[in-house]
Amino acid sequence: MKNKRDSLNKVFFSLCLSSAIWLFFYFLAYNTNFEKRALILFRIGYCGVVFLAITYFHYAVTFLKLKKFNSILISAYATGIIWICTIFFTPYFIKGVYTYFWGYYPKAGILHPIFLVFFLGLLSFSMVLYFYFFFFKKTLSLIEFVQVKYIFLAFAIYNFACVDFVPNYGISVYPFGSIPTFFFLAIFSYTIVRHHLMDIRIFISRALAFSITYTFLLGIPFFFAYRMYPVLYPIMGLRWWSVPVGLLTFFASIAPLAYDQIRRNMEAKFFVEQKRYQNLLLQAASGMALERDLNRLSKLIVYIIKRTVKIDFAAIFLKDKEQKKYRLKAMRDSGLSISALDFAYDDPLVKFFKTKKEPQFYENLSSSIKNTLKFPKRVGLIIPSMIEDDLLGFVVLGEKNNREPYSEDDINVFKILTNQTAMAIENCLFFEEFKNAQEKIFTAEKLASIGGMADGVAHQIKNRLNHFSIASGELKCEIEDFKANHKDLVEQNPDLEKTFKYSIEIADSLIKNVKMTDGIVRGILTYARVEEKETFFSHFSLKEIIDAALELLKIKHELQEFPLAVDLDNCDMIYGVKAQILESIYNVLDNSYEASIDKKHHLPKEEKEKFTPLIKLKLTEESYNYHIEISDNGIGMKPETRQKIFAPFFTTKSSYKSGTGIGMYVVKRIVEENHKGRIWFESAHMQGTKFTIELPKK
Repeated sequence: MKNKRDSLNKVFFSLCLSSAIWLFFYFLAYNTNFEKRALILFRIGYCGVVFLAITYFHYAVTFLKLKKFNSILISAYATGIIWICTIFFTPYFIKGVYTYFWGYYPKAGILHPIFLVFFLGLLSFSMVLYFYFFFFKKTLSLIEFVQVKYIFLAFAIYNFACVDFVPNYGISVYPFGSIPTFFFLAIFSYTIVRHHLMDIRIFISRALAFSITYTFLLGIPFFFAYRMYPVLYPIMGLRWWSVPVGLLTFFASIAPLAYDQIRRNMEAKFFVEQKRYQNLLLQAASGMALERDLNRLSKLIVYIIKRTVKIDFAAIFLKDKEQKKYRLKAMRDSGLSISALDFAYDDPLVKFFKTKKEPQFYENLSSSIKNTLKFPKRVGLIIPSMIEDDLLGFVVLGEKNNREPYSEDDINVFKILTNQTAMAIENCLFFEEFKNAQEKIFTAEKLASIGGMADGVAHQIKNRLNHFSIASGELKCEIEDFKANHKDLVEQNPDLEKTFKYSIEIADSLIKNVKMTDGIVRGILTYARVEEKETFFSHFSLKEIIDAALELLKIKHELQEFPLAVDLDNCDMIYGVKAQILESIYNVLDNSYEASIDKKHHLPKEEKEKFTPLIKLKLTEESYNYHIEISDNGIGMKPETRQKIFAPFFTTKSSYKSGTGIGMYVVKRIVEENHKGRIWFESAHMQGTKFTIELPKK
């Protein structure tokens, strides 16, 4: 009923049906007074016995996924049909009935010993398969591993049912096979329905505690009634039964308490190691609330769980509000690398835990959810970390190193741990947001003060710029007037004409630089006025930005042409703050060019002559973002450099170059803080670097 379409459950149903046919018709045969009727009932009941062994073997083949044994399975079913024909149509299987003190019982025919070999052979072969996979194959999942343990236990009990074959040969041994068969099927059913929730040692300890408690305590009143009847009846008459009933009521009341105490003591002895790590986890949970750094907290969680519980790996995924994903924050493993794995908000796993909010075994998840968990190792348990209805993250645990399942006590401890973790994570996020808010307030105040100062200073700077502009213009006009009034003198004196020409070029250069400086001052004022920043977002042409950046780069590096190939992919307009995007593009292109020059200095002489710097800029438009890719064939970055590239005041430029180390730091803040975008890079030493800037659309 748990999963009617599953082939394994269909086979188990057949196994149960075979047992039911055997037991039901044998029960009817025991209670009949007619020998011929008993013989017919025994023949029908033996059909269940025949298919009991076959369906048991069928279950083993299906459970272990041994398709290569399908031919043996078909032969077994065909043989079973032959046995049924022999049972009904010949006297060679059952040749009559015996009469014992409990009733009739079938008499073994000449073929019955051969059937006995067939029956025991199938059961033994099934157990050999389980034994092989359990100890040698090592391909079973954790859940299958636990199932096999229960199957071994069930089969060990079921072996006692074979005593039912003894009376077939005239030996008066009571056929109590129905009792071990009941336990056999009960354990099997439990394995299918709830195998993942209980270690087999817990099952055994609770079964023993139950048997000891109720057999002893409830047996006392019955024993008392049996032994004290001759004494009580003369004294109390027909009311003698009230004494044993009173005792029965008393012991039935205290039995649950006794059972619970015995169970606890037995489990404490069975699970010393498990209780130890559960206590350690609870102690660790109480101390996590003191941690303020989210990175350290994440590493602490997975470290404690993996080391304490001794599992293959532990990984924690936390919510990233900006990227709208659950990203891998920390992991402890044995050589596992899954750094790129993350889960979007609409991922089936995320949706599932937002609804269920409870730890889940991997085996219980649907196939659509399992497909999103692309872990190289087997996942055992997934535990969500929630504050009310908000899923802050989840912890993914591998299987235990000793191949034991996670118990109910484990899950309860993990619940407490994740509840504490959720509060600790929320505290860390609060302190992180508070820290960022304080930093932004400080930056805003600093920029505001700069803006206020810049307004005052700008007037003085512009006055000086106007003076330079006027002086340069007057100088140029004066020279041109002199040349016009003394044309003959200038033509007769080439040195004088050369001096005048050079002076005019200087005047033009001064005027041009005055205009550029005036633009820079306006840009500083614009960037400093943070309170008006939002009003400066607009759509603009990326080509204009590129052209402006190239002009500045050609001046800085004294180039006639800058080695840049542009691919705008049929789109040109982007959205953002124009001055800030210009600064970002300029910085990345500047670094790319200088990386190319650096590579040229490191190349051998023959390769240096052939090397040509090449920088590519590509713009692509997606549904919600613009992607600007800037790649070069420069020197690239070493591993130790990649980690620091966005750090303030870190530079890879040589001492003779103007490298302050804040260019890429500013670019990252412009892109990620001001524009809510992303910037990342790929680089290999001596091969080149590619920066990608992702800007959201309006």
